Amino acid sequence: MDNGTTEKPSRWARLIPMIVLLICFGLAEAALYIIALIQFIWTLVNEHPNEQLTDFGAALSEWIAQNAKYLTYVTEEKPFPWAKWPAIED
Repeated sequence: MDNGTTEKPSRWARLIPMIVLLICFGLAEAALYIIALIQFIWTLVNEHPNEQLTDFGAALSEWIAQNAKYLTYVTEEKPFPWAKWPAIED
């Protein structure tokens, strides 16, 4: 019998993914600083940004946004590592 309610995961079941994602968020922030510094130095030498770092930076920024949305309860969709890494279109 359907009483009109949908099954929601336990609030406590969200705790472990949130802790993992908060730790990963800190690591991603450090990676962002490193990428920005490397890109700055790269452009001083080569006059254009490194394409691989640009692509990774775009994917990382998308993941950071997905992560923030999950951590702030905007979405129930867990980001990487529970989902695929964000794909960046050329």
